[in-house]
Amino acid sequence: MKILLVRNDNIGDLVCTTPSIEALRKKYPKAQIDIVVNSYNHMAIDNNPHIDNIYCYTKPKHKKKISDKINAILGKTKILWQIKREKYDVAVVFRSGYSKSAELFSNISMAKTRIGAKGKGDNFTHHITPDAKEHEVEFCYKCLNPLGIKKGDEKPFFYVPQNLKERYKNYQGFILFHISSRIEENRYPKEKFKKIIDAIDDKIIISTEPDDIENAKWLEKNTNATYVPTKSLLDLCGVISNTKLFVTLDGGAMHIAPALGVKTIAISGKTNMDKWYPWGYKDLVIQDKSKIAKNIKSDLVVSKIKENV
Repeated sequence: MKILLVRNDNIGDLVCTTPSIEALRKKYPKAQIDIVVNSYNHMAIDNNPHIDNIYCYTKPKHKKKISDKINAILGKTKILWQIKREKYDVAVVFRSGYSKSAELFSNISMAKTRIGAKGKGDNFTHHITPDAKEHEVEFCYKCLNPLGIKKGDEKPFFYVPQNLKERYKNYQGFILFHISSRIEENRYPKEKFKKIIDAIDDKIIISTEPDDIENAKWLEKNTNATYVPTKSLLDLCGVISNTKLFVTLDGGAMHIAPALGVKTIAISGKTNMDKWYPWGYKDLVIQDKSKIAKNIKSDLVVSKIKENV
């Protein structure tokens, strides 16, 4: 059997897909299982032992120069041709909302069994209905129900090179605060982070994305925490893998930490946390009724941290 999987959105979404991919491999150990991803989320499936081949393309909309857009289109066209030649038996689109671009890969495969969320004029043979109260991990399992797959004890998977784990081994046993989130409602004031850090009698380090470097430096100057600069998301994962507790705002790293076996506290804003809580740690989500992260009292975060170290 040849099975084509499609997950061409975000890193966290793809991490949430990995338990069901493991279950698929258990059910069909001799099948050829391939996946379509994009250059943005590729690292979430890199070195996954349950995948045979990875088709990775660059989305033209992520490129600014016309020449780069053309190259991206040509690269995607090449992948579509490769998929058509493989003659897949099954194609599964892991998207809880219908995506025309994702279904393109399913259609070009000409698979007899094509699974995905219902959309206007889609060509899926099996439709999967998403549930807003259902976690993305559970939705991905549901996408594989037509193939006889049921949820078991599988765990999320994310590969971190050993050299990156070794690079940050001095932070073993630390608490890591990741202070960045792209969405305004999910952001949290540096002053409240300071109150939390000051109330915790433990070894603490701080990580951030480029837009919040000044806030990280401010926290390092005004607390006992240490700011750890990282060059990439994979670099950050090397740090996370060594820590005993990860305190984070919403983002891809929130899903990666559980895949690395690190207990995760999520300070959440407007995100639907029934669907996107860090897998295995729903009870460690902190969210205000207003769905605005900055309205969460620092004392609540302190209590949650002290309960889990």
